[in-house]
Amino acid sequence: MRRESIFFKLNIMFAVALMATLLAGFSFAMHSIKKEHMDLFFKSRLIVKEMRITHQVPQALLEEFEFNQVHGLLKKEILHKSKKKKSHTKAMPKQMQKRFRAFEKHRKVLHYQGKRYIHLKTRHLNIVLEDRRSVWSCCPALILFFLGILILLIVMYMLLRKNLIPLKTLQEDIEKYGNGQEVRYQYIDKKDEVSLASNSFYASIEKVEQLRDSRQLFIRNIFHELNTPVTKGKILAEIVEEDKTKEMLNSIFTRLSILLKELAQMEKITSEDMTIVKKPIRIQELIDEASDLLYLDEPIKTNVSDQMIDADFSLMRIVFKNLIDNALKHGEDIEIQVSENTISFLSSGERLTEEIDHYIEPFSKNRQLDKAEGLGLGLYIVNEVLKKHEIVFSYTYKSGKNIFIISY
Repeated sequence: MRRESIFFKLNIMFAVALMATLLAGFSFAMHSIKKEHMDLFFKSRLIVKEMRITHQVPQALLEEFEFNQVHGLLKKEILHKSKKKKSHTKAMPKQMQKRFRAFEKHRKVLHYQGKRYIHLKTRHLNIVLEDRRSVWSCCPALILFFLGILILLIVMYMLLRKNLIPLKTLQEDIEKYGNGQEVRYQYIDKKDEVSLASNSFYASIEKVEQLRDSRQLFIRNIFHELNTPVTKGKILAEIVEEDKTKEMLNSIFTRLSILLKELAQMEKITSEDMTIVKKPIRIQELIDEASDLLYLDEPIKTNVSDQMIDADFSLMRIVFKNLIDNALKHGEDIEIQVSENTISFLSSGERLTEEIDHYIEPFSKNRQLDKAEGLGLGLYIVNEVLKKHEIVFSYTYKSGKNIFIISY
């Protein structure tokens, strides 16, 4: 169990409280025993004093002090087989210790078969008295008090631990949800803070999933409804005879088609249920696929041979397509160079006016890249795909060339 855990701290607090209670109880118990022993000393002293004066057993005192006189064989058996009680003179004042040691010559405390006896001996009398009281009879309230505290501590510990157990389940579900795994709702019918926090989390997940489902349905319906008129518009634009109008319509519908494709890519990439299937892919194959998507007639200059990269082919080809497309639109002499664990996309042109973080944000204004043909989602999509692959994306400018680097 981790030291930072609430359960670890709860166990430590309970152990300390339990230990303190036991020590306090033991201390009070020892004090009570010593007090009872001293009380027994004073009672014995009064009885011996009375015996010396009257030369007989003071029955009135025995009854008052709850003693019974023992006779016959039981008396002999007790004197021969009993154990002498160890004295507690250390708990007494010094003057009283002297009197007590002197008095011990005429008095002994014995224990036999679970009972306490007092052997009193004077010049004229030799008697054994049975103490009718138990050792703990003087402090039943104290015993009940400490037992109550122990029971209360144990009950409080069990209740607190039971109320905190949902935190473990909540932590596991939060981790599952963060990793994109399915979470089973576990509502708790209680009103404590942990239960309320847990129920709020599951209620939030339920709302988020409902919103996500509604969003996906809404976006898919938009794509479906918009793709049809755009496709029809492009077909009708080809029928127009006037070149200027035809060119304008083609430009409009081409732009709409590009916007829809970028939105579709963004929706797919940012979808939580998107799974990435990595496998070894030839880098040259990705370059060829991107060239086909961009309808390039001339091959791209590159030093690629048989190098491989572990990636999802359908997603990584979008990365290559967008980086090549940006290089073609905003630079010249595009080149792709591969070195150890890096792929660099180079093109001659002016340095970016902003830091790279500005260009990988979606829909930011005043872009230098993608400002004419789309929503400015090209580098955003590239960055998102590479993050899902745990690949680093960076930018540098050197010798008049913009260089976008993929480090895997």
